[in-house]
Amino acid sequence: MERRAIRTFVTGTMLAASLAACGKKDRLKDLPPPPEAPPTQTPAPSIEKSKDPLPDLSPDQRLARVVALLNAGDEPTARVELAELLRQQPGRREALVLQQSIEGDPRALLPSDSFAYVIQPGDTYITLALEYLEDSYKFYALARVNGVSAAELKPGVTIQIPGRFRTPRRQRPETPRPAPSRPSRPAAGPAPAVQPVAPRTNPAAAQRYRRSGLEALSAGRTDLAVRRLEQAARADPGNTAIQSDLTRARRVQSTVRGR
Repeated sequence: MERRAIRTFVTGTMLAASLAACGKKDRLKDLPPPPEAPPTQTPAPSIEKSKDPLPDLSPDQRLARVVALLNAGDEPTARVELAELLRQQPGRREALVLQQSIEGDPRALLPSDSFAYVIQPGDTYITLALEYLEDSYKFYALARVNGVSAAELKPGVTIQIPGRFRTPRRQRPETPRPAPSRPSRPAAGPAPAVQPVAPRTNPAAAQRYRRSGLEALSAGRTDLAVRRLEQAARADPGNTAIQSDLTRARRVQSTVRGR
């Protein structure tokens, strides 16, 4: 009798445990699955910019690089190259103007008064600085004063140009030149009428060549500047502004070659 009671107790206990385990499994089925472990990610290697100037550049090449970097908005790298340029040529005027444009107060380089100017097609800070400030290397000071980058300088944008307004050279009417007098000849029979042949001009191409030449001149590439300005003069022979730029570029070229 006692053995039967023990077997009954053991059987009941095992049955209860089995039912409890089944109920636990049923509850586990209703629970949401555990979140997946996040995949392991390898961090991308950081790429650091070189803090050293490019080697084996002549002063003119380094000056051109500084101008190009400032036009592209990369002032930190331009500072590195400019410091090396000043080490090569401590008293170079263009480098000192650029240094003050970057590190000093740009207004110290510019007149106190100013006027509003609407950007026209083909305008750059370099051409505007040459036109109105008479020094293309003040282009970065002009950009800093306005707070408008070279990339944002689009036609229709209004900026302030220091100084007093004057008509730019490209818009000034040209003074007509009197025709040279010819010695009188004895009257003869009527000569056949000859239609004058107008020279072939392309003012739009001339302005493109001029803009390229002025930028090359500002970058210290005098030979390229002279070639581009000569092309501009051939495309628009009567343009006095282009002739003036060409004369100036030839003078700078002669000075550079004489060093």
